[in-house]
Amino acid sequence: MDQLKDEIAENVGPQTLLILPEAKRLSTGIRYWLEDLINAGVRVCCFAAANPGKDIFLEMLEIELELPTDQIIRETMQAEAERLGLQLSQSRLAELQPLAGRNPMLARKVVRNERLGLNQEASPQHTQYVVVMPILIACLMAFGIVRFIGLGTRNQSLYIFGGTALVAGMTMKQLGQVRGARKRLGQ
Repeated sequence: MDQLKDEIAENVGPQTLLILPEAKRLSTGIRYWLEDLINAGVRVCCFAAANPGKDIFLEMLEIELELPTDQIIRETMQAEAERLGLQLSQSRLAELQPLAGRNPMLARKVVRNERLGLNQEASPQHTQYVVVMPILIACLMAFGIVRFIGLGTRNQSLYIFGGTALVAGMTMKQLGQVRGARKRLGQ
């Protein structure tokens, strides 16, 4: 590996552009080697879902790409269907598109699953949702604080209200986490 890195370092210059997909998976040794190349004038383009915020990533310019539109996702699905020899109507593409969200890789996977005749789940596989758990925890803490204020000021109604709201909120939080069997066939 060291010989390969040395050979690459000898044959690159300011006109060289290195493109690295999945940059978050780069080892520490490779990142330090890339740092030396960057200092020598080599241009490096790293793709990652999130900026790791360390080593060479601190020195790089960060550009966030826009998510693909629904139309681009449908076009990706149509191209994958054509590649696989599958005929999908526009209405079927419209039904399948929400399962992929804005992820082209999931769009291709949905089409491959459709070709195999797998039962596509009604719930999407993507994670385009807002996590509200921190807000819920903050509200529960606020009710706990109200309870302690009632205890400190000897205000019995405030103490009872804060305690009741805290217990009710914790109950709702726990009930919100109840789910049925989430395993799919073969898991």
